[in-house]
Amino acid sequence: MKTTSKECENRYKICRSTSGLTQEQAAELLGVAPRTLSDYENGHARVPDDIVATMADLYKSTILPWWHLKQTSVLGKYLPDIIIPQTNGDMAFQLILAKDTLEPTVEMIKSIMANGCIDEHEQDDFNKSIDMIRQVNAKLLSVIIYAGNIEIKK
Repeated sequence: MKTTSKECENRYKICRSTSGLTQEQAAELLGVAPRTLSDYENGHARVPDDIVATMADLYKSTILPWWHLKQTSVLGKYLPDIIIPQTNGDMAFQLILAKDTLEPTVEMIKSIMANGCIDEHEQDDFNKSIDMIRQVNAKLLSVIIYAGNIEIKK
């Protein structure tokens, strides 16, 4: 997958800026030349995975590795689409939605699998249940990523 300059700027640069680091400071801490970091941030060069991992730690951004893989790796298509909560209330609501969706879905799968197999007339309900689990997974992943960015007051 090819990323556009705008997408790169909207992720790598914003994460760096949000962390309070200048391009020169970040480049030094990442062990790359400022020009190289500029190329990464402007979409002129692909950011190696190990640099993204260091950026995520340095910038304290749990979403950056997910986004990077989703956009730049052929395996990204296997990652769920997520909507990151914008507030702590959004995070709590995502959890509530996940819980409310998961409970009946688990009961449906339990009912379908009670005899140890999926009958032909149960196939649609089973597939719908698996889709619901994927949606719950995306909500939970969104919460995990958001929670990773919450600063704990000491």
